Amino acid sequence: MALALLAALAVSGCAAARGRPQALRLTKPRTATLEEVLAAYDSYCNGLRSFSGSGDLELHDLWAGRLRKLGVRLVASRGGRLYLKGSVLVVTALQVVSDGERFWFQVPSRNTVWTGSNDAPIHAEGADQAPYYALRPRDVTSAFLPEALAPGVGDVVLFEADPESFSVSVGRIDSGRGSARTRVFLDRETLRLLRLRTYDESGDAVTDVSFGAWTEGLPRQVRIARPAQGYVASFSLDKAEANVSVPDRLFAPRIPEGYTVEEVPD
Repeated sequence: MALALLAALAVSGCAAARGRPQALRLTKPRTATLEEVLAAYDSYCNGLRSFSGSGDLELHDLWAGRLRKLGVRLVASRGGRLYLKGSVLVVTALQVVSDGERFWFQVPSRNTVWTGSNDAPIHAEGADQAPYYALRPRDVTSAFLPEALAPGVGDVVLFEADPESFSVSVGRIDSGRGSARTRVFLDRETLRLLRLRTYDESGDAVTDVSFGAWTEGLPRQVRIARPAQGYVASFSLDKAEANVSVPDRLFAPRIPEGYTVEEVPD
């Protein structure tokens, strides 16, 4: 009888334990001021003079339902300078060069080089005859070598925090109304860059860049999206290095003999 009673009490105790909610082990989120978050972001940007990497690249045209996968080698330097080579089975599929003012976009399968100003409008770079303009040189250099926020006179800076991230927006307000120009998101615990958005004057997102797989202080996953055009360029890098020495000749145009040269209008 005593054994039966003890068994009943044990079962009852287990049931009661299962019914009680377990205490969650929560850690208090990191706290930081606007100045600390700004300093972390600006320090990362100001510490980069050049970026070199290699790995894989996926180019998406979401509206057309097209996807292209390439091996990629890229070198970016301050001043908007870029060298990028995309290959399929060691055969060059595209080569992009920018000297900071102009770009040259070479597609060997079409014996064509598209060239134009780095500041060419978005719609001009999305023409049907230029299928790889998902990969705008200025977007790539801005993603791998982002600029410090450096708010100017008359700019407003807004700070926000959620459980996963801090964000800082910079924009302009006139008569109590305005829109953001740039917004950055940093991981709340590490203060590493998570996301970078730029906006046009109407407040629409022009570029939306996400960063991940950080290794030795550099991102190995970089996804560059242009939401309004439906273009996405996703880099997955096996190797990445900052502040490498880069010769100027790397950013000089290469136009093979017999290629057609198409001017992208401003």
